[in-house]
Amino acid sequence: MAKKTIASADKTASKPKLAKKDKRAAAIDAAPAIDVVIRVDDDLIRERAYGIWIAEGRPHGRDLVHWQRAHQELLAAQ
Repeated sequence: MAKKTIASADKTASKPKLAKKDKRAAAIDAAPAIDVVIRVDDDLIRERAYGIWIAEGRPHGRDLVHWQRAHQELLAAQ
């Protein structure tokens, strides 16, 4: 039994233990860089697209165009 205690003591002595916080910090440092993506809330886009639709006289079949225009306008405003 003495050998197991000595062997386990040698293993822990050679490698310092990291606290949980230190382990998370090390994992974050090792993670690849993440590009920041600006997201616009769908509700804001929906409201702006609705306003565009009203301003254009409520045409049929242009919902995607209105959505894209509203999205671009809101991105430009940020």
